Amino acid sequence: MRIENNVVIDKVSKDLIILRYNDTSTKYFEALWEIPEGVTYNAYLLIDDDTAILFDTWKKGLENDFLNALSSIIDIRDLDYVVIHHMEPDHSGSIKTLYERNPGITFIGHPMTSKLMRNLYGISPKFRAVKDNEILSTKNYQLVFIHAPWLHWPETMFTYIPPQIKALMTCDVFGAYTIPKSVFIDELSDEYISSMRKYFANIIGFYKDNVIKNLDKVLAVTKGSIEIIAPAHGAVIKGNLVNKAINLYREFALKTPVNRKIVIAYSSMYGFVDGIMSHVAHVLGDGGFNVSIYKFTDKERASIGDLIGEANNALGIVLGVSTYDTEPFPLMDYIINLLIKKLKGGKPVLLITDYGWGGDVVLRHVKTRLEKAGFTVIDAISVNGIPTKEDLDKIDIALQSLKQALTQ
Repeated sequence: MRIENNVVIDKVSKDLIILRYNDTSTKYFEALWEIPEGVTYNAYLLIDDDTAILFDTWKKGLENDFLNALSSIIDIRDLDYVVIHHMEPDHSGSIKTLYERNPGITFIGHPMTSKLMRNLYGISPKFRAVKDNEILSTKNYQLVFIHAPWLHWPETMFTYIPPQIKALMTCDVFGAYTIPKSVFIDELSDEYISSMRKYFANIIGFYKDNVIKNLDKVLAVTKGSIEIIAPAHGAVIKGNLVNKAINLYREFALKTPVNRKIVIAYSSMYGFVDGIMSHVAHVLGDGGFNVSIYKFTDKERASIGDLIGEANNALGIVLGVSTYDTEPFPLMDYIINLLIKKLKGGKPVLLITDYGWGGDVVLRHVKTRLEKAGFTVIDAISVNGIPTKEDLDKIDIALQSLKQALTQ
């Protein structure tokens, strides 16, 4: 393995090389998700005698770094094909520069990819639009291109390389945040699974309805003979971890509850909701639940990306929403929108709102939105300022209802 200036070059298997960039400078993935853990961009190069095929590139802005890394392996004039699994610029960022250096390259992708190349980069290179399950033959390999629409753009596809390598290149699917210490991981640790889940919920979550059918499709095409999963972010997964990763992805897509997890998310400007949620967390913790708290106060602001990731496979969710200008506190309004968009319902929710001089308009508004989106609102309680004993009694009864719903 070669590591220099955040660039990692190593062999994945016979004839297949990874070119990885460790990005420690991007603070918000897609300018949205907090990633203090960093992220990698993985491209792959297959060299089969006199044929060189590149799979994806790195993020836009890293063109020089990418070309220098690629040139350390082959002469770019000898590059025959570039396979584009997904046109988002964290994967396609170097294709214009590659084209300018070698106009003879044939780019390969979904039929929609050619238009996106023109729209995003202003280029119209030699292009081969491949059909679902179409094959590209080299001397020793027959590459199979598998359309995987809406994971997470409509033109997403995978490449399967049988029989010697049995590698499946999946772009965003099976990806993870973090910068792994090595190209491969030895185990799917809780920490790495959390990174995969967070990435899934943030990026793939909106399209989760397409995950299962595309997984089943891939397993049918490959006959389940996959020994390497090579994603565009995170570590390469191989051996007995492959089936574990596939099962994890099913778990993510189905939002299967794990670890008796309950996610509490709330805003508190002056401590009123903070006190209520401390009580809620204490009761749920004593009830044997694993509670994760995400708070948005004048002293701290939790990671929204982590919140969405944990909520995806939580047993239930508790939301504490303070009132701001007669509407839901803006950050909680934003979080509720993301929960609706990325999770698409299917979770029991306990909703608690707090107001000063207004009424319970926020409670009704948020409750309606959650129910319309497919969440089961176990109870909705509105508190006026400091909770009274009557308020706390209502909350305790609601918590009992939530615990009963979660243990059925």
